[in-house]
Amino acid sequence: MATRIRLRRMGANKRPFYRVVVADQRSPRDGRFIENIGKYHPLEDPSLIEIDADRALHWLRVGAQPSDQVRNLMVKVGIWDTFVAERPSAAGQVRVRDAKPDEPKLSKKAVAKAAAAAEEAAAPPPAVEEATAPAADADLSTEAEAPAEDAPAADAEASTEE
Repeated sequence: MATRIRLRRMGANKRPFYRVVVADQRSPRDGRFIENIGKYHPLEDPSLIEIDADRALHWLRVGAQPSDQVRNLMVKVGIWDTFVAERPSAAGQVRVRDAKPDEPKLSKKAVAKAAAAAEEAAAPPPAVEEATAPAADADLSTEAEAPAEDAPAADAEASTEE
C-alpha cells in the first residue's frame, strides 16, 4: 500500500484549517486516513504549524511520501532536515525557487512610451543656425572685456574712500 503524508481540509467555507494525516494514496483528500500527525492553521497570524516529529519521521522512514505542501511545512518546522541528515538522497526532493526579477511588468503602451523617450534622449540636439552663433560669440567677448575695465575703476574708488 502506497502511503502519503498530506493535508486534510476542515473548517467552514472560507475559513479553512488542515490536519496533517497519513493516508492511502488512493483515498480521497478528505476521506479515510491512517493516522493524524499534526495540524496547520494558515489564517492565524503567524500561521500555526504543529507536526509530531517522531511520528512524521517514522512514516518517512517506512516510505510515506509527503505532498509538496507538507514537505514545505516540514522544512519550516525542521523535520525534513532531520530526515535528510539520515538519508541524504532525499535532499534532492526539495525544490528551491529562483528569485523573482525586480523589474515590474509594463504594459505595451508604457514600453512604447519608454522607448520613445529613450530615442528622444539619444537623438543629437537640433543644429544651431550659423547667423546666431557668431553673434553669441561676439556678445560673450564684449562681456568678458567689460568687467576687466570696471575692476580697476572699482579699485581706484575704494582707494580714494579710505
